[in-house]
Amino acid sequence: MANTEQEELATKLAERQKLPWNQLTPNEKQAAWFISYGEWGPRRPIHGKGDVTYITKGVFIGLAVSLGLFAFIRQFAGEPPKTMTKEWQLKSDEYLKSKNANPWGGYSQVQSK
Repeated sequence: MANTEQEELATKLAERQKLPWNQLTPNEKQAAWFISYGEWGPRRPIHGKGDVTYITKGVFIGLAVSLGLFAFIRQFAGEPPKTMTKEWQLKSDEYLKSKNANPWGGYSQVQSK
């Protein structure tokens, strides 16, 4: 339908809706519902038929590129920092226990014994 015909139909239907609803035909009620809640105008679907596959392909391509970049950077990375070793972690745990550290709430107010 052309836009002018759609507007004319909508205005005629709006005038008919001012009457009691039991005077409307079932086709007019269905048309009024579609105009109010149908998939046209502001309520038309955001994505078309081929958009979902296009978006899915883009997401997977983006994931593949990011994983490839991560693997490339990881391959040429140096040694991990010394704070990531098991010995360092054990020593820091011992130090925090000696200072009465609370793992859930942070350091306690009394730092010394």
